[in-house]
Amino acid sequence: MNNQDMPVLRPLPIKTNGKSTFNRIWAWVTEVRSWEVMENWQYTINEETIVIPKGFVFDGASIPRPLWGILSPTGLLLVPGLIHDFGYRYDYLWAIDHDATDHNAGAGKSYKKIHDKAGQAHWDQIFYSVGTEVNGMTTLNFLAWLALATMGRFSWDKHRNKNYGDVVPE
Repeated sequence: MNNQDMPVLRPLPIKTNGKSTFNRIWAWVTEVRSWEVMENWQYTINEETIVIPKGFVFDGASIPRPLWGILSPTGLLLVPGLIHDFGYRYDYLWAIDHDATDHNAGAGKSYKKIHDKAGQAHWDQIFYSVGTEVNGMTTLNFLAWLALATMGRFSWDKHRNKNYGDVVPE
């Protein structure tokens, strides 16, 4: 795998069936589609091969709906959004542990946590760095980083108040 490989994703339905007309319209206007990672996805950051585990669900980059006409949450910012969302939720990443002697049975790989408890500013910087590597649009990534640095605290705090447990690569 290389950093050109895109994750295999499955769109999850936005639930509108069985809702009143008002609630269906409200869901259409306010809800964001989520995506499930269908197989472990790898990406190299600073010579570490990170792994976003199969089954992780995220919603792409958090772009305000009025801007979707010019910038899709699953467009240019999909890859940095995926890594950033995992980091925001768990405050660590999984990486392939090339030095491990006890490999997982069958998989041939062991994993280690990296960037454990790195904090919000770290994940916002990762978003910017990965975005610049993936799409080469420095100004766009800077504006997205600025939005995260100023408004991301709400999402960061929400995730700190939940216990998601560990999601481990298979």
